[in-house]
Amino acid sequence: MATKRIVLLLAITALLIAATAAPALALLPNGQAAPNFQLNDLSGNPHTLSEYRGKVVVIDFFGAQCGYCKSDAIDNLVPLYNTYYKNDAKVQFLGVEVDDYSAAAIQQYYQQPTGVSWPLLVNGGNVFSTYQASSTPTLYVISPAGNIAFSSTYPTNAQTVRSTIDALEGTTTLSAPAHLFVQGTDQALWTKYYQSASGWSGWQSLGGSLTSSPAATSPGSSSIDVFARGTDGAVWYKDWNGAAWSSWHSLGGQIPAGTGPAACSWGSGRVDVFVQGTDGAMYQKVWNGSSWSNWIYLGGSLTSSPAATSPGSSSIDVFARGTDGAVWYKDWNGAAWSSWHSAGGQIPAGTGPAASS
Repeated sequence: MATKRIVLLLAITALLIAATAAPALALLPNGQAAPNFQLNDLSGNPHTLSEYRGKVVVIDFFGAQCGYCKSDAIDNLVPLYNTYYKNDAKVQFLGVEVDDYSAAAIQQYYQQPTGVSWPLLVNGGNVFSTYQASSTPTLYVISPAGNIAFSSTYPTNAQTVRSTIDALEGTTTLSAPAHLFVQGTDQALWTKYYQSASGWSGWQSLGGSLTSSPAATSPGSSSIDVFARGTDGAVWYKDWNGAAWSSWHSLGGQIPAGTGPAACSWGSGRVDVFVQGTDGAMYQKVWNGSSWSNWIYLGGSLTSSPAATSPGSSSIDVFARGTDGAVWYKDWNGAAWSSWHSAGGQIPAGTGPAASS
């Protein structure tokens, strides 16, 4: 009898070891077509994955009362979304609740504590299984063509997700036009664009009365902002929202005759504008996605229009000709501006540098 008990215990132990050692299901591989699904959001509206074809789709599989899911959303996904993709029409975030909680429970236990503002879909347990996920949170990034591009489990690496999304957004805009802007002989702003399929368009007048060369930047997919000095010495701008140009708007300020603004964008919805002030110093104005800042003093002693570029997220380099004829620059590291540094060289009076990254 004792022998039978020992054999039985050994068998049970072997089963427990086998169950413990069994590997979790592998997530769907990159390049595979993402399984289509249709689920309702908290208001009962249906969402089908295929309807978002042409966009980058981020799917966050979560449980309404999963502590890791909440902390991951608060620490990683919500800041990522709000900072870079909230106003990006080419990116769609979706949350899929996998434990079959009610819409009211999901809202109470997950949406309100985390501040998630993208659609949350209910009854996603079967979809969770279809995507071979076994733990929450699990995240997938789907390409505009509908294929798996990236997958991960807790914790989410926000920087990797962002670089994946940005690379995929680039693939959706390869055929989008490149835009050229100039001040015309009539002082209006003129533009033409290039498309690989049809070449350069004709010139189109965007109106206005410019007293400087224009500066342009793109703060997001299908969006452009163009800036120039107006007849009143202030900086004026208009923007393209993917469908139409706005009217002209003044940013105020006063910049010397013969100078113009510079502009760059280091993230979705972000615009930084730089000018030489009437005191010779550099000034900055910032659009944070919802409003413009006041003019910010950056010091220096400029003898040309500035140039600006963004070599990475939250980073900016600005350049200008100094009083010694050399090129000078300062940079923003995401938290503070450096002092001014000389890049040397000698450039003629009346000219300024250009920069790109």
